[in-house]
Amino acid sequence: MKILDIKNNYQKVLAKAAKVIKAGGLVVLPSDTVYGLAVDPTSKKGVKKLLVFKNRWTGKAISIAVINKEMAMEYVKINKNGENIYANLLPGPFTIISEGKHRVEKGIEAENGTLGIRIPDNKCMIDLIRLVGGPITATSANLSGRRPNYSITSFLRPLSTKKKEMIDLIVDAGKLPKNKPSTVIDITESEIKILRRGDLVTGSVIQTFISKSEKETEKIAEFLLHKSLKQNPSVLRTAPLDKREQSLKQKPIVFLLSGDLGCGKTVFSRKIGKLLGVKEKITSPTFVIYSEYKTLTPYPFPLTGQGEKVMTFLHMDLYKITTERDLEEIKFLDLFSKNTIGCIEWPENMGRKMLEKLKKKVNLILINFEYKNANTRQITIKN
Repeated sequence: MKILDIKNNYQKVLAKAAKVIKAGGLVVLPSDTVYGLAVDPTSKKGVKKLLVFKNRWTGKAISIAVINKEMAMEYVKINKNGENIYANLLPGPFTIISEGKHRVEKGIEAENGTLGIRIPDNKCMIDLIRLVGGPITATSANLSGRRPNYSITSFLRPLSTKKKEMIDLIVDAGKLPKNKPSTVIDITESEIKILRRGDLVTGSVIQTFISKSEKETEKIAEFLLHKSLKQNPSVLRTAPLDKREQSLKQKPIVFLLSGDLGCGKTVFSRKIGKLLGVKEKITSPTFVIYSEYKTLTPYPFPLTGQGEKVMTFLHMDLYKITTERDLEEIKFLDLFSKNTIGCIEWPENMGRKMLEKLKKKVNLILINFEYKNANTRQITIKN
């Protein structure tokens, strides 16, 4: 068993991991959720080693990680529900169960022929898949029935000497954030089913999330910020832009947050600000209309390049706005400079004309917060 610190030599460690996997070896590596176990799912040698290590009986499915929908389609059949999920939720902490095409080794697909697919929001995994030239398994690094692991130390502690000797390589990325394992969604039938609840849980309609706590609302905020930055990487990028990024309009990103009082809009806004590096306490600016925070953004997003960037987080509350003139007095449209990410609560109060003007200047993400009961909120992303 060899342990390599990925922080010391990223490319060299990944190249070594890819070589081990292609040779039928077992690799422990970090993911966007927990530490996972990776083998080539088309390798009889690799899959056998994985099943023996996990104490997993053949027939209990093991998900695989791919880089995009096109690679997924080589291994599963994607129905209409799948098309919507792949377009709106992935990449992200979701495992999507579909009908398999039986192109993996026995022990990967479930007894009923279904297969779980992950497109992880994790640079390490995606880069490794590219080096391998195909999918890798995406099962948590633990023995069956045990808790997932967020550090190599906790992973190794309960293992016997025999189990440790089965591991060919460990890619150590230090202690991972304590995210839950992925949410497992079964889309094989017309009705979508949640088989395992992770940090993010969808509702009955694609592009809806269910939150049962402030922490879960914060997780949803992080997921949506991450996704919006992927679609508009120039907002935070410090490294030179590539040709694709140069062709994009460098517009600010603005979340429009609608919904009744107490639905989580301010919780969502606070998390966005915190992720962007705001150190001050963020409170709802109901009486001052907006608060502007200048910050050095440390947000660890792969497309932003290295280093930090000075930018603005704009938090607005339009609850007390009654006319368009109120917005003109604060020079509303001028507040949205190029390097701005904003959250606007009660956007319906700006009026249709002002909304149309704002749409021309920024990239808008419309989000509705709906109160379901004392402990549950439904958060819907609208087109």
